[in-house]
Amino acid sequence: MLKFPSDVVDSPILAETVLKTGVLINILRAKVDYDEGTIVISILGDEEQQRKIVDTLIEKGIEVSRLEKNITNDISRCVDCGACISLCPTGAISFNKDWSINVDGEKCIRCGVCVEACPLRSLSIQEE
Repeated sequence: MLKFPSDVVDSPILAETVLKTGVLINILRAKVDYDEGTIVISILGDEEQQRKIVDTLIEKGIEVSRLEKNITNDISRCVDCGACISLCPTGAISFNKDWSINVDGEKCIRCGVCVEACPLRSLSIQEE
């Protein structure tokens, strides 16, 4: 997750970073206002390439944090409506054979889109 301070929110920092490093970035979720920006990205490439991106962004004044927490589903509240499935940018949420909701922690990037979409608030980001 990237947090852009107000003094750089209108700068083409991601484009410059991709051009400088040659490493591709997928934007998974973004909220950008006139005074701040928060963007969830996926960095393509190996660990060294990911490090290049992170280092370049930090040099430009961007706060970078890794989304580590898992999404959990409170099955006592979930009605398996599937509202979360189509919104998941990585395909981490799917139906099981019995049509119950399954969250694949390996694919999940913890962007929180499913949490916001859940009409019954059965999904949450685990707080460890």
